[in-house]
Amino acid sequence: MRRIACLAAMLATVGLATAAQASFPCGIYARIDKVEFEPNADKPERIKLWGDFLLVKTSNRLVGPERGYMYFSLVEKKADLCRIEWKDLQEIAGTKKNFVAFGSAFTEIRDDLAGVDGQPNVHKKADKDVKPIPYPLNHGLSRLRPPDEDFPMAEKNPVAILQKYLDQNPLPKP
Repeated sequence: MRRIACLAAMLATVGLATAAQASFPCGIYARIDKVEFEPNADKPERIKLWGDFLLVKTSNRLVGPERGYMYFSLVEKKADLCRIEWKDLQEIAGTKKNFVAFGSAFTEIRDDLAGVDGQPNVHKKADKDVKPIPYPLNHGLSRLRPPDEDFPMAEKNPVAILQKYLDQNPLPKP
């Protein structure tokens, strides 16, 4: 009887483990090349993040990668926190450790966000009349480990996807 109970517990555990699916709690995964502050770097009100982006829709579906920029504005009552995170983004831009995750995949769709389905959007340099959306606070800014030989990345890892995209679409030489 004890044997059957142990076997049943083991099968239940294996069954639950295989039913679990990966999820993307962050809404934006990025490799940041450049940060532009507007109107100035001393007290910015808006920011353009240039690089490669993976966006996660509320259905947990990855969109991208796509190269371009994302355009954000300050969150009025949390301007200092926005600027702290923006300074962190500026410090890692263009380095080998420039992979980040921020925002939430579970943020409700908002009509005041300019983008497809009310979600953040990646814009191209030639795009006209782009309006900034509020910077996604309250979910934290996470630096992500870049791929290396000692730490192989799973195929569906956002950093591995962004690195593969960069390898297949190298940046133009300055």
